[in-house]
Amino acid sequence: MADKRKLQGEIDRCLKKVAEGVEQFEDIWQKGKIWRSEGHLSKLHNAANANQKEKYEADLKKEIKKLQRLRDQIKTWVASNEIKDKRQLVENRKLIETVI
Repeated sequence: MADKRKLQGEIDRCLKKVAEGVEQFEDIWQKGKIWRSEGHLSKLHNAANANQKEKYEADLKKEIKKLQRLRDQIKTWVASNEIKDKRQLVENRKLIETVI
């Protein structure tokens, strides 16, 4: 019984990280869109924006890697026979896959 509670705690923490990661990814994505919409700025301003663009891209890559690790963990749990109700896990895996 303690093993099941421990596993459920791990799953809950993972699902919380998925929600936070998806939100973070979408925030960074929106910031990147704003950057692209300001493409008509002067060359001096574009140099700063180029750095900003690189930062957004690096942040997106970092979030994608986090979400992919979480997705892999979820896939492991879904394949496991220990967990009976896998609906929440499958939904979160699909959420990650649609976001990235």
